[in-house]
Amino acid sequence: MTSVRNRTAQSSLAPRPSKAARASLVLVLLGVTATAVRAQTVQIRNDNEPFVTEPGGARIGRLALGVSFSSGTTRSGHTQVTLEGWMFRTSLDTVDRDGHTLRVSPPEENVRAEPNGRIVARLVQGALLDEAERRGAWVRVRRAGWIATPASRTETARQTPTRQEPPPARAAVGPVEPVDPRRAVVRRRLQLFRAPDSTAVGYLEGGLPVRITARAGGWVRIQAQGWVRESEIRLSDAAILTGVTAAELRGAPEEFRGRLLRWTIQYIALQTADDLRPDFAPGQRYVLARGPAPEYAFVYVVIPADKLAEVQRLEPLASVTIVARVVSGRSTYLANPILELVDLTP
Repeated sequence: MTSVRNRTAQSSLAPRPSKAARASLVLVLLGVTATAVRAQTVQIRNDNEPFVTEPGGARIGRLALGVSFSSGTTRSGHTQVTLEGWMFRTSLDTVDRDGHTLRVSPPEENVRAEPNGRIVARLVQGALLDEAERRGAWVRVRRAGWIATPASRTETARQTPTRQEPPPARAAVGPVEPVDPRRAVVRRRLQLFRAPDSTAVGYLEGGLPVRITARAGGWVRIQAQGWVRESEIRLSDAAILTGVTAAELRGAPEEFRGRLLRWTIQYIALQTADDLRPDFAPGQRYVLARGPAPEYAFVYVVIPADKLAEVQRLEPLASVTIVARVVSGRSTYLANPILELVDLTP
């Protein structure tokens, strides 16, 4: 008994770690935890990366370049990830199969980061999913699957610091000061500059109405309005939607009305509208085509007069890439998308 009491007393007299030592230990443990979390992030490095049900299993989709996932276990050279994003409700069937509640119905359909957002994946027909949320015509879906394990996991900013861009240099005339927009008129024909004391980019004619929006020294920034032929300008890629399917247009026609998109279509024939075509004005020229690849649903493309000669040179069944404006996501009788041609590249 005496021996036990002596050991207990010696244990109670042993020095305890100081507060600083305990704090250091906590920081070390936090650092280890953070490193473990960082190691669980993978990024897709190849566009159209296969997304499979299990290692060596069936492919249920393709993943877009640059998409990041929080990964799970690894097995047989594969890493488990969970895909999550938004899809059109009309592209999904309700099922109760293998623990999943939804199934992709078109041959292939987009998964987007947010409604009308960037495409993060494309899933094949029959792919099974779980529903997470509904928002209007959109459904947020979730599916666990596997990808080939990348050669190395993504690192954090601590290990590969992001290069800090230097702040833009201020003009020698002083800082730019926003002002309440004011109407003005150009006094005479003058040069237009990108920035104060910078490169001239064109001319403004005398008498042109403008709005003053900012001031820097003896300079002002102006806005002017005018009209040009659409065929004489190159549209910014940021204004053109890519990867939109015909099923998406049919599922939410009002959301895409007036938007520009880029499609690859198969030209079939140039036709002239008659009274039996309520979606067109009588005599209007339009193209019957199939697209976009690889979906190849039927689609109508209205042809403006200044593009007619280009279209007439196309051979039947030729593949052509177009930029077009959405007139309607669904025609009256056959529910085919109707577009208006803006530009084409044979």
